Amino acid sequence: MRILPWLFLTLLTGCASTLSTQQTARTLAPGQVQVTGGVGAFVPVGTIVRVVEEGREQSREAWDAIVNDRPYALGEEAQQRILTAGVALMASPPGVNPELMLRVGVLDGLDVGVRYSGISLRGDLKVRLAHGGDTVGRYLEPGQRSFDLAMGVGVSRHFFSSPVLDVLEVVEMNDFGRYDIEVPVYLSADWGDIFKLYAAPKYIYSRTRMDARLVNYAEQGKPVTGFDASLPATVGSHFVGSTLGIAVGYRYVHLFAEVTAGYFRTRPRLFGMERDLGGVAVMPSVGLAIRGGGSDR
Repeated sequence: MRILPWLFLTLLTGCASTLSTQQTARTLAPGQVQVTGGVGAFVPVGTIVRVVEEGREQSREAWDAIVNDRPYALGEEAQQRILTAGVALMASPPGVNPELMLRVGVLDGLDVGVRYSGISLRGDLKVRLAHGGDTVGRYLEPGQRSFDLAMGVGVSRHFFSSPVLDVLEVVEMNDFGRYDIEVPVYLSADWGDIFKLYAAPKYIYSRTRMDARLVNYAEQGKPVTGFDASLPATVGSHFVGSTLGIAVGYRYVHLFAEVTAGYFRTRPRLFGMERDLGGVAVMPSVGLAIRGGGSDR
């Protein structure tokens, strides 16, 4: 069953997402630049709870078998549940992702950005939809307030290469693809460029294309092993959730702290049946943003 480590490694490098926002609804002034460095921790709460519950259930059944002096054996249904829980954890493992984001103001009410997180490269744009409060330039003065609403769209490209995959020689994997399309809505309130409170409800659609040679290899294993290790050619997933965050600082430097929570839904067909690999996920993150340049709006 050498195909199983391949499947797990493929899912491990491809299914987790960077969910952080690290920005408010207020767009940068034309020519203004903001650089943000941060780190986030991805926690698949739903998957972890599922794995723990399956472990506790099987522990109880094993103990009951010992107490009643009878053999203990996993039934087909229990095997499938454990396998699904294990694959779900491998598909969305807990982890820490560093990230670096660069944003530039293009027009009044429009800025663009690019973010590198180590596992993905994301480009996005943000358009201001509404503004209330004081009329401001590049920066808010103490006592001024700004209330903003904006909408964005982002596209991410994920990377599958890693030292672990490179040293394996079962199949040469060159044709993987993972893309995310993200649509966030930003709401924020700024007080004097000192304190910022923001929220960002968001929807993310992800599509992963498996290497055709790996898919064919998995299909060929069934006649030999008697185990259905088939892989889907593509895997789609959906995330619906929201970010809540604050930022403190003044003018040029701000420290961001936020948490993103929501639900992942993905049901690929693995090992001969459809499996629910989704669940609730949480990602707290922090970042340091530095702004400069630009002209008054």
